[in-house]
Amino acid sequence: MPALADQLLQETAPQVPSAHASDDGAVVILRHRFGASEGEMGHVHQLRLGMAMAGGGRLQQHTLCGQLQAPWRPGQFNLVLPGDLGTYASPPVEVLGIAIDTRLHPHETQRLQPLAARLHRDPVVASVLQALWCSAQADVCLPGFLQHGAQVLLHRLEHLAEQRGAEPGTAPALSARRLQQLEDYIDAQRELPLNVAQLAAALQMEPSTFSRALRAATGLPPYAFLTQRRMQWARVQLTQGRSVTEVALATGYANPSKFSAAFRRVLGCSPSNLTDR
Repeated sequence: MPALADQLLQETAPQVPSAHASDDGAVVILRHRFGASEGEMGHVHQLRLGMAMAGGGRLQQHTLCGQLQAPWRPGQFNLVLPGDLGTYASPPVEVLGIAIDTRLHPHETQRLQPLAARLHRDPVVASVLQALWCSAQADVCLPGFLQHGAQVLLHRLEHLAEQRGAEPGTAPALSARRLQQLEDYIDAQRELPLNVAQLAAALQMEPSTFSRALRAATGLPPYAFLTQRRMQWARVQLTQGRSVTEVALATGYANPSKFSAAFRRVLGCSPSNLTDR
């Protein structure tokens, strides 16, 4: 697997972006003008934050964390969490961004799920990003500077996520441990139809409280979370050569066409696109 900086350079080809990497290669900050583009997005081990500096327009994402369709304006940033796979369509935009390899820079990113699949504007995030960039450009970064800056950004993002979960009318968000427990339950019951009451009972919660807590943690209602979890597994199986019908049955869909419709709704592409490769 290529180093993080090398991978980012490959993705921005043929134009080479301005980029700087930390000493350990776990953090890369870059500034680059991207043309309008679309394709697959998401990285198993990478957290990416991109702030529009110029240009912009309508951004569309269909990922495991939800659907985003909104105008992307200068000053707004987009957060993509590790493992949030899907597709995107982006307008031409100049981005100041940071990428973090969570294998070398571990962090509990599930806490940040309330911020996924949304655009945000925050003066602290903007100031830290620009300070890191200016320091890197001036070649005055001390050892560990980019890693420390990444920690500051992650701390601020956690605070923003907590604020979102504590908005009036919302329940306390499910903890990372309970989210993992829920995902394990869904995976174990992959072939069976599940309802909200069953999902709530798996966590020993009342259905209404569970629904609010799940939405506070992920931004998703229970059925959408269930579907996206199953489509995440289905996507991997399809890329490994299993047929659409076989995967549909394995995820509880007796009708492959209904499975295909759900897959397209969540990930923005047909499952047959993956099996035809």
